[in-house]
Amino acid sequence: MRFINTNGYKPKDWHKEQQLKQTALRGCVNKAARTAFFNVANNKTWNRHKEYFEKLSHGKCWFSEANATVSDYAIEHFRPKNKVDIIASKDDYAEKRISSDVNGYWWLAYELDNLRLAAYKPNQLKANYFPLRNDSIIASANNNSWKKEIPMLLDPCVMNDVGLLTYEGVEPVPSNSDDTTIDHIRARISIKVYGLTHGKLKKARSRTYEEAKNYYRTCERNWEVIQNYDGVNAEAYQLALENFSDNCSNLVEMLRPDKQFTRMILAFLTSMNKQWINDYILQIASNRKYI
Repeated sequence: MRFINTNGYKPKDWHKEQQLKQTALRGCVNKAARTAFFNVANNKTWNRHKEYFEKLSHGKCWFSEANATVSDYAIEHFRPKNKVDIIASKDDYAEKRISSDVNGYWWLAYELDNLRLAAYKPNQLKANYFPLRNDSIIASANNNSWKKEIPMLLDPCVMNDVGLLTYEGVEPVPSNSDDTTIDHIRARISIKVYGLTHGKLKKARSRTYEEAKNYYRTCERNWEVIQNYDGVNAEAYQLALENFSDNCSNLVEMLRPDKQFTRMILAFLTSMNKQWINDYILQIASNRKYI
């Protein structure tokens, strides 16, 4: 998961359209009427944001960092618009809600700050889950205090949140290993709810991970040759230097924002704890604003 900065996105006429839809929604007499309203194709206007949202993530799902075809993307309502299910079926965390909310956050259906881009599987698995910390408030349509809620799901649009999830190999894990902390629990819940251990997703990550390991192993071998043959064998030294440089460049490229699973690659490289990785890969990637 990488940080997605949506600041500055103000599509033309959206505020006016949002107000019209919100007014129409508030005119619906009950949940059934709101559901019928949402099911009308002309009312699914949040889909107009797909193209721009894809550009923000270089065509990747905001939750999984995986590529998907255009048809596989969905506009995800971070706070579900139809209903909210409690998290007990996924995790034993004692969230604020003690029962499902059959109405959901219907009044945020057209709120830009509530929209995310998700591939099919994360969108399907997240569904109507939106657990809140057990000391959070619960917003309602009447007080509209949703920005004061304390979500338990990690949000790709919150910079601090994306750092709470890392990888051990291809497995997503909480960055904080202390399972009593909120940071750990939030990451744990998010991994489950977003389906980040789903089989096809892990297979795709595995292919990328193996590619990175191959580049790393080649770099490591050539780095040793460089150290051993410096001033001893100019030809062997130069060949190793060229191979090392090429493969370091390949690893830098794997950290580019438009590449898949960059956070997994970053975790892998960091875990190797090699000075040459920091000097010839991470520093360059940082200078290029890849990481």
